[in-house]
Order: sequence, then structure tokens, then C-alpha cells
Amino acid sequence: MTSLVTPLQFNIVQFDLYRGSYPREINLPFLRSLRLKYILSLTPEPLTNDPVMAKFCEDNGIENIHIECCKKKENKDKDKDKDEDKSKPKIKKKKKPVPIEYSVVIECVKFLIDRRHYPCYMHCSNGELVTSLVVACLRKFSYWSTVSILNEFLAYNSSINIHERNFIEQFHSEIEIDNLDLKDKVPWISLQHVWWKKESEIQNARSTKINGIPGMLPKLKFNSL
Repeated sequence: MTSLVTPLQFNIVQFDLYRGSYPREINLPFLRSLRLKYILSLTPEPLTNDPVMAKFCEDNGIENIHIECCKKKENKDKDKDKDEDKSKPKIKKKKKPVPIEYSVVIECVKFLIDRRHYPCYMHCSNGELVTSLVVACLRKFSYWSTVSILNEFLAYNSSINIHERNFIEQFHSEIEIDNLDLKDKVPWISLQHVWWKKESEIQNARSTKINGIPGMLPKLKFNSL
């Protein structure tokens, strides 16, 4: 009997949407049992760069979607480094307070809003910070309270700093959704949207108030409406 071993930090986000760490060979029987259509990778390099994972995806009809983030700095020419004047003071570049940009979250929303992309496994390198930031922003589309969002975040991370909290709380982008019929929208992403009536060039908006403050939630703009 084949043992089923989940990836580290594995859990269910929504029906047919799973989260966790970078999958290893020992996890493949378990992932196969999920009957995945897609694997969404929030990593520096595509999952299919790994020959084992590339074969697994091909054999099981799984498509890998790669959203590049946390890109590792490429090593510069070593010979050039040797020739550099060692007497010159080294300038340390400031580390980014949060490892991803809102563009990563927006790309995830554009992909995950379509129910035809499920079942889907979403992962980063260790299943912790990057995945947790994306999931935290996704929860805003389901009207989760800030307390609930942060509690879930802390279930996968030992702490949360002010930059990470601000990143989550200040996510209220307007995201354009192209070529999606509303019947194909997943139910857990709320239909709080902005649409554009091209023929009359009149913009209509519908927004939601949270604690009396409008505009604190992200909005979806369906260009197909």
C-alpha cells in the first residue's frame, strides 16, 4: 500500500484549492490523489525546471502556472569581483520589507477566480510567508475580518511584522478580469465589482462599506459585462 504524505504546511484554502510547500517526490502519491488540474507556483523558478516534477505533471495532465517572485540574485562575474578594489566600502542594499508585490496577488486572483482552474495546488518554497500573504489578501474577497485573516496567517508563521500587516490591510486594488463569464466565477470570491458600459461611456461602481469606511476592499472589474 502506497503511503500518502502531504507537503509541509498543507491545508485546504477553499473547496478544491489547496496550499502548501514546494512538493517533493515523497508527496507525489498524495498530490495524485487530489486529481489536480493545475499547480500554481509562487517561486523564483518554474516547478517544471525540476525533471521529477515535470514528469509528474506531464503524466497526470497537470498544468503548471508560474508566477515569479522572490527571485534570487544572479551571481555576477566572479573575475570582475576579484578585480574590484577591496578598499572600497561595500554598500548593503536594503532588504525588501515584504517578499512580494501586489502584482503577484493580482495575478493569483485573475487565475483563481475561474472555477475551470480547479482543483489547484498553490505553493511557495516553504508554504509559509509568500503563500500566507497571498491567501490573506484572497480572504478579503470573502469578507473575512482582519482578526480572522491575521489569525490564519499566524497559523503558518511564527509572527507578523508591521510591513506584512500593512501589506494585507492596504490591499484594495481594482483588478480587471477579462474574458470570464460570470457563471465560471468561483462562489467564494464575492461579486463586489466595477464595470464599464462602453456604448454610453458611463462608469458604474458598486462598493461595500466596512465599519463605515468605503473602499477598503479590493474590487473586480469585469470587462465582459
